[in-house]
Amino acid sequence: MSMIDQLRDGKAKAFAKHCYESHSAEDLRAAAEGPADHSQIEHWEISEGQWEEAVAAALADHEAKE
Repeated sequence: MSMIDQLRDGKAKAFAKHCYESHSAEDLRAAAEGPADHSQIEHWEISEGQWEEAVAAALADHEAKE
């Protein structure tokens, strides 16, 4: 089971799917190491914690595929 599928929050899961489909593992690594992107947080109407969880799940799924 993918990490994205394990997310329980619907908004975080939708954002994680978007991240996975729109960004490379390298992009997601860089995002995970930096501060949360507040423009994405506002656009997706998620919390900073949800943003971090979604980026981490999308990255984990990319890394599992590599």
